[in-house]
Amino acid sequence: MKRRPILTTLRATEIWTEMLWFRRELYSDDKFFKMTDVWETLCNDFEKWTMRTYRSNQLEDFKRKAGVVALDDRVTLTADEKLIANAKHGCKLSNFILAHELGHLALDHHARGAVVKNFQLFSGANGMCNVPPTLEELETNYAAVFFQCGAALEDTCWSPIQLAHRAFSDVEYVKKAQAVVRLDVFQRELRRPKPKRERVIL
Repeated sequence: MKRRPILTTLRATEIWTEMLWFRRELYSDDKFFKMTDVWETLCNDFEKWTMRTYRSNQLEDFKRKAGVVALDDRVTLTADEKLIANAKHGCKLSNFILAHELGHLALDHHARGAVVKNFQLFSGANGMCNVPPTLEELETNYAAVFFQCGAALEDTCWSPIQLAHRAFSDVEYVKKAQAVVRLDVFQRELRRPKPKRERVIL
């Protein structure tokens, strides 16, 4: 059996820092948003960013797909039109999927190979679940919830369900992300001096 990917503390803090910075470029820490608004803003701000929809014959929401393609400075999000409609209506899964696709871009995964990045659900013992098949997908799941929830993940006043509902995110990943960012080892790693690096805005 293939081993599940594991995220190191160092890599988790890198993703947290990157996604928090990216989020703060668009919103203040106390703001929450639907991912359709984020994508529309980015597509309006960057002329080579586009959103495309297609109509599928899928009747179950968990089977609806989105994918992102990035070549040079061109970015195209392609998504099931019903997934987009669901996200606009506040569906947590649909918003998480769109955040996941943005996570691929923010973490520069497209530079590692010319493949379409897709969010996928898998069949497990307890029904459908999100079991990332690769480290890249695991990183992107955390990037998504870090972006959606931001600094609120550190706030002990929020329960996972409350925060997931407010941030239109996946409850299980909000729970995991809260546990990660509140760990002493995670906070110690964040406080360690890091070398400065130039930021590139997407």
